[in-house]
Amino acid sequence: MYAVVIDSPKCTDYKASPMKGIETPTVVIYEDDKPRSILVRRCKLLVSEGDDRGKEVVVSKERFTVGANPHNDCVLADTTVSGNHCEIELLPEGYLIRDLQSTNGTFVRGVRVTEAFLSQGADFQLGKTRLVFSPLKESTKVELSQREGFGNLIGGSVAMKKVYSVIETYAATDVTTLITGETGTGKEVLAAELHNNSTRKDKPFVVVDCSALSRNLIESELFGHRKGAFTGAMADRKGAFEQADSGTVFLDEIGDLSIDLQPKLLRVLEKKELRRVGDNTVRKIDVRIIAATHRRLEVDVNAGRFREDLYYRLSVVRVEVPPLSKRKEDVGPLAQMFIDRLAKETGTEAEITAEEIVSMFQDYDWPGNVRELRNSVERMFHARENAMHMEPLLADEPGAEVAEELRQMMAEPGGKLAPFKVAKEQLVHRFERDYIVRILKNHDWNISQAAREAEIERAYLQRLIKKHELKR
Repeated sequence: MYAVVIDSPKCTDYKASPMKGIETPTVVIYEDDKPRSILVRRCKLLVSEGDDRGKEVVVSKERFTVGANPHNDCVLADTTVSGNHCEIELLPEGYLIRDLQSTNGTFVRGVRVTEAFLSQGADFQLGKTRLVFSPLKESTKVELSQREGFGNLIGGSVAMKKVYSVIETYAATDVTTLITGETGTGKEVLAAELHNNSTRKDKPFVVVDCSALSRNLIESELFGHRKGAFTGAMADRKGAFEQADSGTVFLDEIGDLSIDLQPKLLRVLEKKELRRVGDNTVRKIDVRIIAATHRRLEVDVNAGRFREDLYYRLSVVRVEVPPLSKRKEDVGPLAQMFIDRLAKETGTEAEITAEEIVSMFQDYDWPGNVRELRNSVERMFHARENAMHMEPLLADEPGAEVAEELRQMMAEPGGKLAPFKVAKEQLVHRFERDYIVRILKNHDWNISQAAREAEIERAYLQRLIKKHELKR
């Protein structure tokens, strides 16, 4: 079925995606072929069993949470329900319920699930509480930004217009903001735009990567230290918060901040004061804090890896940067931007156009997001002939050489294959080496950044580098 736009006298056109068994949750309203607003369908949760029996909650969001913590959209009194138990997201395909690694699990029609689509009237159980899910006929209208870009953020897709709306609303304030999204989507770029469009724009914008430094270094990097506080502390040093006084501190990969440092950060957020390492003097600071992570912090809160009070203090405003796979119409403008930059930097003309890149990659999902697109454009900038062939272009993607090696093994005389164990060891060895080489190159051999993108421990990456005898 298709959703129907109602009560929209200014609407001249609308577009919606087909659904399976349930009406489209969100409709985009177009005027003059440009997206102007969206209609988000309301949903109702009815508690049919449990301590909150009879309770009804109506929500008008594309993603909402259920749990025992009072910050959830649907709050339950059941003590067997986790603080952040599950979330329901409105996708083009339907309504997806997602368990947030809760203690007692999420059950849909009696089956424990990690993710599952909900049909009209579906019931699901959290702990001892059973709820019934019902989409309503009413919708909430949300206006979209009319920008086609925002500073260094490029793209006029609906997904990005939602992001621009957040910047327009909150950039001028001092509200603490949490930016989420996959690796490579441009979270730091968004943080910089929040700063550049604020009253603090003429003050420092200090970036701290919480995943790139050891526990001792990150504490000194954030809060500073006193001379003699530890071996190597030869002089007093200001930390990021003091360096950014009257400006903004951007804490990248905040989910990697050690649990014992989180109370100190909470103190900065709540009291606007800090103590340097090895110093008893309390110093007042005036900074805005923007944090970012590719992790699901709700899951980390449930697991005890991240403080719940800090999580909610950081996410006063939360904005998610969409993956490139959800805004493919932005691939062309982004590719053109990278081509123009390279042409200016090198003083040469590109051998390929943005239109050709879009044509080649129309079915590609860009798992590396904007960073991967940028790297691809750089590879193709002077190599139009090779770039016009998809297979050579992707030859250095992770796993491509492994697949070719498998094809070669299967092409042996008589079709005889190597023993399974031998073939598997060869393929895994080759995959590990090719993947590690590629990801290290992408990050100019910055091991911490490479480990973060690969979502593996830094120590494990170092072991793989040693195992395969890799050198820069």
